[in-house]
Amino acid sequence: MSMPQEDMMMPPEMMPQEMQAPMPPQDMMPQDPMAEMPQEARDAVMQPSEELALVLMARLSNMAPEELQMLDTVITPEVARVLVRLLPELAEIINSIEGTPAEMQEQIGALSSM
Repeated sequence: MSMPQEDMMMPPEMMPQEMQAPMPPQDMMPQDPMAEMPQEARDAVMQPSEELALVLMARLSNMAPEELQMLDTVITPEVARVLVRLLPELAEIINSIEGTPAEMQEQIGALSSM
């Protein structure tokens, strides 16, 4: 009888010291990793990436219709705004979908209703 994977995992306190991942103290972890970056670098980080947009489109096109429908169900306009802030590439994808005929938008599924 096999045990589920999570049951086989050892709690961190029981692991040998060398197997435990070292965690920096909370006060040493930067609160805002971009705070020390020059403004120009921060602006560049927030710009959409053409390569990432292509990867996102490829991933969306490889999803099953049921998965796309699930995304349509759970991605509200409010969530979409947050996602576009995190992934500005989504704005370009959404704009390209909005320019497609309605029957094709239904086939595209996720993001078409945003």
